[in-house]
Amino acid sequence: MREHSTEGIGGPQGSRSEAAAAVSAPRPLRVAWVAGPQTLEDYGRILQPVAIGLLDELVELTAVCPERADAGALPSPPMKLVRYGRLSWWAFWETAPKVQELAEGVRESGIDLLHALDAGAAPLTIRLSRLAGVRYLVSGYALPDARALGRLPGAAAGALAGSAQVLKRMRRRHVVSPDKLHLLRPGVYQVRHATCFTDPQRSVTLVAGGRMNDLRAFRAAIRSFADIIAKGYDCACFLLGGGPAEPELRAAAEKLSLGNALTFADRQPHALLSEIFKAADIYISPVAGRGLDVPCLLAMAAGVPVLATGQGASDFLREGQTALFFRRGDAADLTARLVGLLEDRASARALADRALEHLREHHRPAAMVAELARIYRQASARNGEG
Repeated sequence: MREHSTEGIGGPQGSRSEAAAAVSAPRPLRVAWVAGPQTLEDYGRILQPVAIGLLDELVELTAVCPERADAGALPSPPMKLVRYGRLSWWAFWETAPKVQELAEGVRESGIDLLHALDAGAAPLTIRLSRLAGVRYLVSGYALPDARALGRLPGAAAGALAGSAQVLKRMRRRHVVSPDKLHLLRPGVYQVRHATCFTDPQRSVTLVAGGRMNDLRAFRAAIRSFADIIAKGYDCACFLLGGGPAEPELRAAAEKLSLGNALTFADRQPHALLSEIFKAADIYISPVAGRGLDVPCLLAMAAGVPVLATGQGASDFLREGQTALFFRRGDAADLTARLVGLLEDRASARALADRALEHLREHHRPAAMVAELARIYRQASARNGEG
């Protein structure tokens, strides 16, 4: 097991004075976050405020994550990081040396609870739970997660659904018993007011984002950009995300003579996303994926009006209230929506402000942290049961 220090998962042994102080102070709850191959890339930005907030809830966190995962969104220190190398499919068996080494670290450090941060981290978490004799929780953010998880085995203390749609799927699949199933929407920091169209002297910034694996959907976004520019609007357009369809999309942009008006950019680090969205005037999500649309959530939190193709797993996307919907792959429909916002900028700002109001009600980091700390304490109290 590779670590950032030689102190083990549980940290250094305290001095005698520290030990004496610990007698009068309550012992922190020790929770190990377990990340899978894509966890931090997909959800690092919404995990950051949780990790920071839990420090005030007497929860001591350790992140068990892949060796090459970008953990820049996690506050380390004080959060401890434990890295593990690539695990082949056979390495997930409990007899695999790498898994046994991680489980030994969990056992020796006095971890009270394991938390699989997404469904991709569940297989490793379940095996660590069995080997270390510690209960575990699993978070789910995508519609297929309930089917992939099935009925959670062993010492499952609960499942956390990131949206109402995911919760419904988990309930239907009986992932855990109803009393162990929780709706825990992600908390995000929000600006106070809409930030779009604040500088009339600069070009309007249109940003479309997402994994470029749906050629039809992203080609429609490019055609819409070309239509908007042909109509005489002064716009700078961006496609963020990269993906297998990018070469064909670049060719399509070249045929439409978009030139310097359209910039392609790879998926951006978590630390840059908020700044990118604050500089945007409209954010477009060309595909309603089966997972939580984190970029849409961050764009809304940055005060930017959002155009999306549907709700998918994201219950914060509500037609006419927090976002405007358009038909996937329909360039004319997207163009009509864009023109409406460009022509009526007061309406665009009102949409962004309604989205911010919704986030303040349902996605406050403080509320999420308090609820998660409560779930942690409830789950760890069951460690002595059966």
